[in-house]
Amino acid sequence: MFNQIYSNLCESNKSRKENYKKYSGLHEHHIITKHMKGTDEECNLTYLNVREHIIAHYLLWKIYRNPNDLRSMKMLGAKLSPQHRKITGEFCRDNQIGFFSSSTNERKEWQMKGIEKQKQDYLNSKTKNFYYWSTEEGRKQRASLGGKKRASKEFSYWASDEGRKERASLGGKANKGKKVMHLPGSKGWKRILPEEVSTKLNEGWKFGTGTPSPKSKIKKLF
Repeated sequence: MFNQIYSNLCESNKSRKENYKKYSGLHEHHIITKHMKGTDEECNLTYLNVREHIIAHYLLWKIYRNPNDLRSMKMLGAKLSPQHRKITGEFCRDNQIGFFSSSTNERKEWQMKGIEKQKQDYLNSKTKNFYYWSTEEGRKQRASLGGKKRASKEFSYWASDEGRKERASLGGKANKGKKVMHLPGSKGWKRILPEEVSTKLNEGWKFGTGTPSPKSKIKKLF
């Protein structure tokens, strides 16, 4: 199934070569990828937009289970699942790619430089950044926020720059117990308090985000 979809995607877009140029929005994709020893011959090239390019590497991942295709998806801007991020991280670690290509001492040095920069930024501006939230004082404050503080604020506040920053600092506790629901026919989804679920169901809301899975998106394309 995935082989045929991949073949259709690649073959149907080879004719785009004449439109392939700077700022065209098209990418040159190797049908047999470079990490699978593919060549630069014209017969091995097709031309895809970024969405199609991500789908192409998703299909290759489903066919061959090569972590390099997950890496390609990430570099193209795809949001990987926690499981796929773990696979990619372990692959890079085992093959000493990227961050892992450096020595342990070099990696520790980079980490310490990053922590020191965060610390200096906090001391200079008193903005509660990652360094602050990692301190004992910051951890205590973060744990004390919980969901009550967030619930007491209006939506307009959480949509503001200040609200977004505070929302990001709350962590998972702010949404503990809430259910993800969406209203069919409308855009977006919401986290609903347990005591409001029955009311929402009566109003026609459904559980989940209502966003199609990657497989359903692929089926729509073909």
